[in-house]
Amino acid sequence: MKLPTVNPDGQALAKASVTDELVANSQAYAWNSQNIDIAAAGTIIALRNDSPDQDLVVERMILSAGNADTRYEVHKVTAAYTPATGANGAVILGVPMGPGGGKAPVECRSNETGNAQVAANVFMEVTLLITTTIELQVGLVLGGGEAIAVDQVTESTAGAVILFGYFVDRE
Repeated sequence: MKLPTVNPDGQALAKASVTDELVANSQAYAWNSQNIDIAAAGTIIALRNDSPDQDLVVERMILSAGNADTRYEVHKVTAAYTPATGANGAVILGVPMGPGGGKAPVECRSNETGNAQVAANVFMEVTLLITTTIELQVGLVLGGGEAIAVDQVTESTAGAVILFGYFVDRE
């Protein structure tokens, strides 16, 4: 068990990351798949943290069913992730949630075909009725090289996913 660091007065020292501060420092981003038509069981969005020294906290997501009842599976990508070619989907640039901006150190693609889902890594399944949109808290921390993907298991021709996340220094 790791004990907290204490100051000379015996008080425990803690480090906290506040989302508002992260947004103000341009470390928070959103990635939007846009409304796209992908094949059933396809990956509508995949997001990989490429930062060498920061973790990416995927805080929440918005799922939209589009024009049909739609089932989504959210999974951590652990095998066969090769998004770097144009054949593996369209590039999604992160939208900075604070002033300034800059490019987020990630690889993100819509209609992504460079990953293989491992059933044991599916941590969320969501079924939405036609034209339904829902916001969910995720709280997944991605270390360097780790990725999350959302598969559209049943097909909608206009589904969309937006991921929101922020970077924190690795300890």
